Amino acid sequence: MRRFITSLPGKVIGQVVITALILPSITLALFARASAQIATLPSWAVTEFVNRKSPGTTFGLKASEVFASELGKTGDIDVVAADSVKRAIENLGIATPPDSLVNLLRLAQEVHCTSIVRGELVDYKVLQVAGGRQAAVAMKIEVFDVASGLTVNGAAVRGVSSIRAGSVTDDTLINDAIGQAAGTSIRQIQMHKLPVGTVLNTQANKVLINKGARAGFAAGQELIVSRGRDQVATAKVVEVEPDSAYIFASNVDRGIKPGDKVRVVYKVPDIEMDPNAGTHIRSVRNTAFPSGLVSVALVLGLVAALVGAGNGGSQDTVSNVEARPLMYLNSVPAVLITWSPNAFAGGTSQRAAWQIWRHDVLDTPVGVASGLVQDYVDQVGTGTAAGVLQYAQFTANQAGYNQVCNYSSAWDTTNTNAIPSIVVGTQYMYQVQEVYDLLSIDLPNGGTGGSGSGSGTGTGTTGTGTGTTGTGTGSTGSTGTTGSTGTTGSTGSTGSTGSTGSTGSTGSTGSTGSGGQLCYFLTSKVTAIGLATPINVPTPVSPAEGQSLGQATPFSWSSVQGPTSKISCEYVLELSTSLTFNRGTYVQVARFSNNLAGTVTTPGAGINPLSFFPNATSVTPIYWRVGARNLADVPGPAKDSLTGERYIFCPPRSFKFTGTPPPPPKTHHRHIGKGGI
Repeated sequence: MRRFITSLPGKVIGQVVITALILPSITLALFARASAQIATLPSWAVTEFVNRKSPGTTFGLKASEVFASELGKTGDIDVVAADSVKRAIENLGIATPPDSLVNLLRLAQEVHCTSIVRGELVDYKVLQVAGGRQAAVAMKIEVFDVASGLTVNGAAVRGVSSIRAGSVTDDTLINDAIGQAAGTSIRQIQMHKLPVGTVLNTQANKVLINKGARAGFAAGQELIVSRGRDQVATAKVVEVEPDSAYIFASNVDRGIKPGDKVRVVYKVPDIEMDPNAGTHIRSVRNTAFPSGLVSVALVLGLVAALVGAGNGGSQDTVSNVEARPLMYLNSVPAVLITWSPNAFAGGTSQRAAWQIWRHDVLDTPVGVASGLVQDYVDQVGTGTAAGVLQYAQFTANQAGYNQVCNYSSAWDTTNTNAIPSIVVGTQYMYQVQEVYDLLSIDLPNGGTGGSGSGSGTGTGTTGTGTGTTGTGTGSTGSTGTTGSTGTTGSTGSTGSTGSTGSTGSTGSTGSTGSGGQLCYFLTSKVTAIGLATPINVPTPVSPAEGQSLGQATPFSWSSVQGPTSKISCEYVLELSTSLTFNRGTYVQVARFSNNLAGTVTTPGAGINPLSFFPNATSVTPIYWRVGARNLADVPGPAKDSLTGERYIFCPPRSFKFTGTPPPPPKTHHRHIGKGGI
């Protein structure tokens, strides 16, 4: 054998055997390395959108195709091919679009995706505008998690086409508007991209996950827990740290184990139809508490409702957040943000402040309002230099609370980021966050961690006579952020001139406050229901003040567009016999959309004011004004104080008639142009 091993054939066979033994290990290592380099993207399937306006047309299919194309461009999602979705529908024998959630989820399982998209074309119209025609659509998109069947993302949006010549077909305009809406919905879905985490460890129903505040998790969020494509439980976030969080599981079907995935549930806003005012988007409050529990929470006490479950008080404490453009002090374009504290916000004594966030500034709120108010004005031209704004910004402590029990460290005055001003013609999205305070004695553990001790020693001055030196020792201070002051040292024995012992020194500061110390908390941010766009006030150009008019008159004014904006604005021209435009005294004589800068003029040959005021005479003053708004804003500008209309109006001008008025028309509509989206 030894001779064979040392021979040439033996050496060759030995090398072959060695290679055969180690080859599987090398292959496995290379395969594992290659697999690690392959990034697995979430898989989404998009179904044909439901056409609520006119079923049977191709607009629903067009909407799904455009949305899927825009979704694929993000690079973050693997979109299932439309042909695969079509074949799966044929194999299952279900309708298209799927007519129920059950069939939708069956389709998702057939194409092996993790999420499936269902959409609706709620409404669409073609409008006559200055310079041509324009289409507007309202669209709703829902993204369902396949494992649970719950919505985890979505959007409710409007889209408007570019203004085209009158020869362009309605289908072309509507498809253009659908493309605009699809692009807007993708941006909203990316803004609402909810965090996904992985289970690290479990302790009964309390589960540790690998993501925290930096990834977007916040106390109070509702979650689903899945294993592969199967849901195993629902849960709620109860404690959040920067890079981890604890969730409390409920409805556990198959137990939770390390490696399971958790995902936040999202509620999509509704689009409501109004036969007079068109469509509008109504927000859905994403809350972990049913409204019927509010009175119970009040009875049990605010503290128990907010921090008793260990969530640090991050439950939403504000509702009805709205952002509305207006002219601040009648001269400055601005956005008014308003909100309503709900039952979880506590009394005014506990509201330390409200922080206002804007989507274009990520790391810093753009403003801080007193806890006693419920509104904030963000003005054009009022940006903040670095280091000027004082705001509360802190992360969870070791116990999991978004809490600081020290006023000076709660308010950051060292930020180095300048806050830019809002810009005319730019669309913004806002959020509101509460900073509130509680006495540490009211917290579940009376203040978190730490200890403080205080001692005092008084020493009397030696008298010039034979008096004995006075000595005294203060008692230990109580535990807390600031230790209690030691008791005064006892007075030394009196000599012939012996002095009184001095007061004991103050105890050293502990890490946590005593029962009377205030602790500050941050709640989660609540998003306004839609966009808000500051615009210029339209300035009347023609007719001039006091001018006498004939029967057909074009009215003109300056555009409200900003220097770089290209938003689609809706204008309304109103005439009134009253300078204040009270209800019942005015008529809307023109309403149209326009996205041009410069001077805007009413479409057509002009307006005949005499047809609206047949009894007017040459000495009767008639007042006119123009209102404007961005079509994409929800809910739109702040309401006019007298008419309740959501436009930014210019100051009124007046004119008079010339000649003899024509006879009154047989039919007359006081308001025209209703039904816009």
